[in-house]
Amino acid sequence: MDRITLDELDDLLRRGEPVFILDARKDDAYRDSATRAAGAIRVPPDRAVETVSALGLPKDVWLVSYCT
Repeated sequence: MDRITLDELDDLLRRGEPVFILDARKDDAYRDSATRAAGAIRVPPDRAVETVSALGLPKDVWLVSYCT
C-alpha cells in the first residue's frame, strides 16, 4: 500500500495535478466527527472500490484516501 504525506499532497495540488480526496473512515468515526477535509468524497471503507466505480471517477487521477 502506497502512502502519501500531506506535503506530497500539497505539492500535487500546487502543480495542478488532478486529485480526489476520499474520506474512507469507518462509519462510526465519520459520523462522530465534525471534521471534514474540504472537498472530500465520502467512500465507505468496506465499499470503496464499488463507490469509486459508481461515481465514475476518472482512472487517470490521483485518489488520496484518509482514515483514522
